[in-house]
Amino acid sequence: MQAISGVVQVVGVIAFVVIGFFQWFAIVDGVEHWLGISGVLAWVAAGFVTYIPLLGSVLGYLGATEVWHWPAWQAFGLFFWWIPLIMVVWAVGMIYEEK
Repeated sequence: MQAISGVVQVVGVIAFVVIGFFQWFAIVDGVEHWLGISGVLAWVAAGFVTYIPLLGSVLGYLGATEVWHWPAWQAFGLFFWWIPLIMVVWAVGMIYEEK
């Protein structure tokens, strides 16, 4: 059982890093597209915007949909994946609370 736990942790860390890179590049592209800032300044601006939760997600969403031409549902899934996760955790908690 511990071996499986270790594998799940490694896969989780790898997924976290890969998703983080996608989000970072989408935010940079969103800053370039929406704010008209390019080059190194876009990277610096994206670094600050990333830590403003809603603004970073919106700029990343715009970068993924407007620059990368992703469908809206994929861009939403990249940046707002935590919303359905919270709903599932809440629902499972409600089911087990009743028992």
